[in-house]
Order: sequence, then C-alpha cells, then structure tokens
Amino acid sequence: MDDPASLARRGAARFLIGPLALLCLAVPALASPCQTPQEKIEAERVAKKVEKAETTAHQAEEEREALRHFQENVAEYAELHAKQLAKLGARKTVATQAALAHAIAASRAKARPGDILRPEVQPLFRRLISEQLQGPDGLDARKALLEGNPGDDPSEPSVPVVVRVNAVYPPGAARSTVPPSVLLTLPPLPDCLHYRFVGRDLVLVDTLAQLIVDFLPAAAPDLGIE
Repeated sequence: MDDPASLARRGAARFLIGPLALLCLAVPALASPCQTPQEKIEAERVAKKVEKAETTAHQAEEEREALRHFQENVAEYAELHAKQLAKLGARKTVATQAALAHAIAASRAKARPGDILRPEVQPLFRRLISEQLQGPDGLDARKALLEGNPGDDPSEPSVPVVVRVNAVYPPGAARSTVPPSVLLTLPPLPDCLHYRFVGRDLVLVDTLAQLIVDFLPAAAPDLGIE
C-alpha cells in the first residue's frame, strides 16, 4: 500500500501533466530554436496569412461603417429635399427648380465638401471607381464617361461647371454619362440625387434643384484613352 507521501507525489505529478501537455502543444506554433528551417518558414508564412486576413477583416468592417454613415447622410439630405419641395407645392417647373435650389442652399449654408462624402468613405469610392475604369477592361467605361463630360471633352465646349458645394449646375452645361458598371458598383442613391462626373471629380447633384450637394475630387483615375 502506498504511503501518504507517495500518494501526494503522484497527485502533484498529475496536477502538472495538464499544463505541461498544453505547453508542448503550443511550442510548435512558436519560432523556437528547436524548429527546423522549413518549419520556421512555414510558421512565418502562416503568421503572414493570419495577419493579412485580420487586416482585411478590419478594413472591411471600417468600409461597412463608412458606407453606413454615407447612407445616413444621403437619407438626411433626401429628407431635407422633400421638406423644402413640399413647401413649394411639389410642382416641377423652372421656377420651382430655382426656388428649391435657393431654399436648400440656404438650409445648408454651412455645408462643406465631405459633409456627405466623408473622408472615411472617400478611399472606398475611389477604389470602386478605379476598379471599373482602369485597364483594358475599363476602356469602354472610360470612353462612356468622357462623353459629355464638361471637364474632359474639349471637342465639345460647353458652359463651364464650377464644382462647389451649393453651386447650381448650369442648365446649358454638358452632363457626363456615368457608365453602368460604375453605377452598379457605387452605393445606390435616392431619387432626388444622382452621380455625375466633371472631369475626374465625382459630383452629387440634386436631380430637381440641379444643385451640387457634395463632390469627391479626383475620384476617377486618369481618363486618357490610349
């Protein structure tokens, strides 16, 4: 029969076996001197993949948050548009357009570039647009965007467009064709807003007031056709 001291020693051994086993399992995941060169290379490769996945996940979460804020800002503007239009009787005439533009500009007198297209969402917009316009596959889209672009089509001179928040888009100015691929990529807008390009700048324009609500400078890559 084992004496009390022997039982105590065996109990202590069993108590230590669990942590030691866990430590042995963890050791291969660490870059220890016991690893072979190939094991170290593989461990580093796995670590880089994990780091990249974590970075991608973090970036995706930031983009989702930025898009959510953009959609909130757009919805807030749509509410303002509807409120001001209701005051004017919702009649779509030239006089209504001018009055609506004046009323909205007055309500947003302190508006600045980036109030709707916030800085945190701007890299995402530029990336989405670039993906659709760059390279051989984007040639047709670039050509479509150049058609009627008041800032990038010298062959068809038109009324100049001043890209500024609360500026009225001139009635006689050319209007760019936003390629379907770009429209499908960018976040959808309410009926009162649409995307338009002036040169490389992406402009948010009120469809009825013809008012520039916000803009993103250099949103598109070089539009040169080669």
